[in-house]
Amino acid sequence: MIKRLVTLLLLATALFAASADAELCPPKENSPEGIVFKLYKDYAWEAVMAAGYDGLMQQPPQILKQYFDDNLTALILRDRKCSEKGQICRLDFVPIWASQDPAAVDLTVEKTKMKDIIKVKFRYPSNNEKIELKYRVTQAPKGWRISDIAGKDWSLLAILSAPE
Repeated sequence: MIKRLVTLLLLATALFAASADAELCPPKENSPEGIVFKLYKDYAWEAVMAAGYDGLMQQPPQILKQYFDDNLTALILRDRKCSEKGQICRLDFVPIWASQDPAAVDLTVEKTKMKDIIKVKFRYPSNNEKIELKYRVTQAPKGWRISDIAGKDWSLLAILSAPE
């Protein structure tokens, strides 16, 4: 238990220290990179806690809408409804960790030359594999929201939009 708490504290510290411009403070929440930073700040615990807790993808619609645009939120909820029937539907991994078993060290959230694309980089502690995710964000009435997450060979939007 103490080891997990220490790991969680280290991950949270790394998240706060990370910034694309090497600034010493986290990005503003109402910025394109701020919404991605907030997502990881709020759900870093998924990478260190044992299974059995409702993670990001199990949150109610009002929580999901704090991070994702309306389209992606609706697709996540549609997939969840399908999986509640006891089957694996489109999504069989945790997208923000690009894995079925969330874990990460050295996580950074970075701006790119394109305002609507935010990079997240981390590595898996078990094998040092480097992971890079690209978040597409859009300006919504209540601020920036995530409209897609893409890994090396996948896109959350494409996975969830696939026909049944």
